[in-house]
Amino acid sequence: METALTASNVTCRSEEDKQIKVVFIVGYTRSGSTLLEQLLSMAPGTVAVGEMAYLWEQRVRNNSYCGCGSKWTNCSFWKNILGDLSSPDFQKEKTRFGAFFRDLVRKRRPSDDEDYEHFVKEIESIYRSIHDQTGCSVIIDSSKKPFFGLAVSRTKVSVTFVHLVRDGRGCAFSWKKAKARMELGKNAFMPFMPQFPAYRSGLAWLWNNAQAEILRRRSQNILLRYEDLVDHPSLEVNKILNQIGLPSISPDQNGIFHLPTSHGIWGNPDRWSSREAIKVTKDERWIRELSKPDFIVSTLISAPLLKWYGYRLSRSRPR
Repeated sequence: METALTASNVTCRSEEDKQIKVVFIVGYTRSGSTLLEQLLSMAPGTVAVGEMAYLWEQRVRNNSYCGCGSKWTNCSFWKNILGDLSSPDFQKEKTRFGAFFRDLVRKRRPSDDEDYEHFVKEIESIYRSIHDQTGCSVIIDSSKKPFFGLAVSRTKVSVTFVHLVRDGRGCAFSWKKAKARMELGKNAFMPFMPQFPAYRSGLAWLWNNAQAEILRRRSQNILLRYEDLVDHPSLEVNKILNQIGLPSISPDQNGIFHLPTSHGIWGNPDRWSSREAIKVTKDERWIRELSKPDFIVSTLISAPLLKWYGYRLSRSRPR
């Protein structure tokens, strides 16, 4: 069902032309970014846009569904956002990642790379359009990709990075399991997300978080562990909200968090089972169910950063 951009589902229209703020969740996949985004979006003055990096992926734009439930290409929210731009250009799907890497390592902007410059300006124009259309002063972007986050940091918006970390063995376990893309339906060409062996997700976890560490040390940032988030969701989310000047959130008397309408792009399919309300629960299945070979491989690969983030190398919860 198509959802219009009205005051009933986007309630942060403001008369003030406030500075645009972006809360950018950076980290590895299957680390709880969808949960964090949902909880942050409960605060007045915020709008969650999902993983905005995937706007530049044609397969996502053409085949995915918006968080509101409508086909992404038919969503009034995104039609209004992109229609507000003079000439959105998503044709150059592959940006020059060498430019991003030089920017990350050398700590300076590669201004001689025209594609990179264009990409940065396009990101900023989309954020500005979201702000103008909704009046929300804080945009929550759960793209996670450090390279995309670096480009966002080069825009003229105010960015706060939340580096969300989960025990790498938990991520490896999640990527071993079949996960249906429920929003695509049973007849979809690829109804399930891909599955990866433990060594592959372990290497990706290490590489991604190493990049995020470099980015985090150069910017306004917050480090948050998934395990702490699920243990104390209100406490951890409110720390972030208070830092950016937004009011706190809380669940109802039954521990249920009631969520606003989302217009998130892509993201974990689990969001379709919690579109209006969610009760935060711990997922520690990997401690019991991750096979011994997969546990050993993923632990050996990720050990340096596991210890850095306070995780034990044994099968137990973090300190």
